[in-house]
Amino acid sequence: MKQVLFSLFGYRFIYVGMSTRNLGRLKIGIARNVHLRWKAIDRSMKGKQFPIFSLPCFNALWFEGHLHRVMRRFNRPVKGDGGSEFFSYTNPMSWLGWIYVFCAITWAFLVTHLAIYFIISGVWCWYAGLGFIEFQKQILMMALDWIHILVSV
Repeated sequence: MKQVLFSLFGYRFIYVGMSTRNLGRLKIGIARNVHLRWKAIDRSMKGKQFPIFSLPCFNALWFEGHLHRVMRRFNRPVKGDGGSEFFSYTNPMSWLGWIYVFCAITWAFLVTHLAIYFIISGVWCWYAGLGFIEFQKQILMMALDWIHILVSV
């Protein structure tokens, strides 16, 4: 199943990470396995490199390129594996870009995973002969009941 998602839909993790050696810069990249990718980056650079934020999304290669274009003015490459994907966050003008980057990654995650949920639940409703809207209302009511139980504990 993962291979189908990887190859057909470009399903990968978009991540933001940093380096203790290259302060004032964050890296934007994509990977199937963020942990393994950062091990490779860490081996190729001095200091300690680590991810700080990552979420999966579809069409990640295009999306990463888009984020790189948005942050192009603040590109500050470093030596090492993936070093061309580091961007400054010390410039006050870059902060708007970074807010956009984090919001866009979160938005892409929510939209793609809500689409998956609605497709799967739509197929289930069709298979079980249920009304889609009524099914979603029941799911929402169950979720609210669970939240009420968790909050009251």
